[in-house]
Amino acid sequence: MRKIFLLIILGVLLAACGGAVTPASTPTVMPSATSDANPMLLRQVELETQTGTAYTLAWSFDGETLAVASGGEITLLRDDLNEIQAVLEPDNGALGVTWNSDETQFATVNGFKNPTITIWDFDGDNQIAHIQDVQADTDQYGVAWSPNGAILATLAGDAQSVIQLWDTNTWVMTQEFELPYTKPRRALSWNADSSSLYGAGELTGQTAIFVMKVTDGTVEELGKFPVAQAEVFAVSPDASRIAISDPRGVVLIVDAVSGEIVGGFKSVDQSVDMAWNPNGMTLAILSYEGTLQLWQTQR
Repeated sequence: MRKIFLLIILGVLLAACGGAVTPASTPTVMPSATSDANPMLLRQVELETQTGTAYTLAWSFDGETLAVASGGEITLLRDDLNEIQAVLEPDNGALGVTWNSDETQFATVNGFKNPTITIWDFDGDNQIAHIQDVQADTDQYGVAWSPNGAILATLAGDAQSVIQLWDTNTWVMTQEFELPYTKPRRALSWNADSSSLYGAGELTGQTAIFVMKVTDGTVEELGKFPVAQAEVFAVSPDASRIAISDPRGVVLIVDAVSGEIVGGFKSVDQSVDMAWNPNGMTLAILSYEGTLQLWQTQR
């Protein structure tokens, strides 16, 4: 009965959005009767930003604060989105943002025509102080600090999936891996033990979501999806689930092992980023125009 209900829900979502989502050819995506069949919207807020747009999300490692980079500022919200804790205004703004593990520093990047990675001290209240500019050799579009604090990963350029790794003690680039994927998605995230990174990009007409070992750049693909179906993605903290969204806001939650759909819902139009809280229970989704939603995934 639950399986039939999930099929009905997904059908209604897709019909409301004016088209059908083609199942991935690898892995085979089939509806499941288990797990996240009934995600629930917990909260929606409309962010006011200088540009009227927003770009990326980053949870603090304790899961208590969500950072939103919107070009001109970084907005910090409580984990339930009921309170804006601070609005930070770094010099030159921020397209991408990440916390260090003890939440005393940020790293930001600014994308197009900006090869600089900027490191900031954060006093835990509403003040940031510029520490250092790290000069890379190309524009920086994505950024993620490892849980052990030792490595900063960046996405170098927006045409090819090139991942650079930086030693956070010396701020020297220690490794660079050029992967075979084009049009990389700007989200980078780490696994729990800092041994691997999750990313996504296009190959042979599909979007591949992958995990890369940081020791040698070895890549394992977790799933492949039609390009338009996976414009935005997030991997759950325990790596058991993958969330993907198309530009219309149709979100599917997929079991990372079996490839089965275990949940689906309609979220924001023009989604630009999504991020799972470290608790694995809630998923934040951001639109280009600054609509931010928090969903309970019932895990």
